[in-house]
Amino acid sequence: MSRSAPPSTLAVAICTCDNERTIERTLRSVADLADRIVIVDSGSRDRTIEICERFEAQIVHPAWPGMIRQRRFALEQCRDFTWVLLLDSDESLEPDARQSLRETIRGNDPAFHGWLINRKIWFLGGWLHHMYHPEWRLRLVRPEHARIAGTDPHDRVEVDGSAGRLSGIVRHDSWADVQDLIARQTRHASEQAAARSRGGQVWQLLLSPAAAMLKQLLLKGGIRDGRRGLIASGLTANYVMLKHALAAERRLIAETEAGEDAPKEATDPDPNPDPEPSSTAGRERT
Repeated sequence: MSRSAPPSTLAVAICTCDNERTIERTLRSVADLADRIVIVDSGSRDRTIEICERFEAQIVHPAWPGMIRQRRFALEQCRDFTWVLLLDSDESLEPDARQSLRETIRGNDPAFHGWLINRKIWFLGGWLHHMYHPEWRLRLVRPEHARIAGTDPHDRVEVDGSAGRLSGIVRHDSWADVQDLIARQTRHASEQAAARSRGGQVWQLLLSPAAAMLKQLLLKGGIRDGRRGLIASGLTANYVMLKHALAAERRLIAETEAGEDAPKEATDPDPNPDPEPSSTAGRERT
């Protein structure tokens, strides 16, 4: 008589830092699905930890090494589980996604080492139904077959083997308001410019922001998202401009420093020096 396979288990891993605005919704959406919730916090000073403790989460406090290494650390904490759901602190499962996740964990299909979930942005009190959508993100993985790649601040989850698609959507409630969005864009653009040597060419400064806005507004249909779509499309262009402006700044500084370090050409002495000191000595010549 053969023994039945042990039930599959699920850990949910979330990286946090000052996320009291969104973390409760995130935790509520997975609390009854997870065998363990792991919070990797890098120094929250608001109510984030208090909220996580109410959900009996396991909380660890490593120093912040960057998004990619932090996510890798979070994944490592969950190696003993069959499945790991890697969520951002501003992501929460909508009801259809919750049910699909529950069935997937229960079924534990050996043909798949990962599952993608479609993410939709919640912005200024409503959905962006068209912009950035669909946005399939690999979030549910078998830890022994998963790895974290990408370039800070944008990590990417990868698996060896096949990945399926869950039903439903993940709510991505990333920005409290326009001011918050601009602040995050500035920080991310600075991090990305520092991590990459590309960008900042004249043609990119001229064309890339407009192309990014038109892609979201027209090709993705953001214009059908009304004022939310117009605002978000314009701020997408703002982010692209910031990224290339910072890269251009770095290029200009490097070129200036290189020019200053170049050897100076020798010059002949003035063959006709002034016989007397100039009457403008001590003042700027005009």
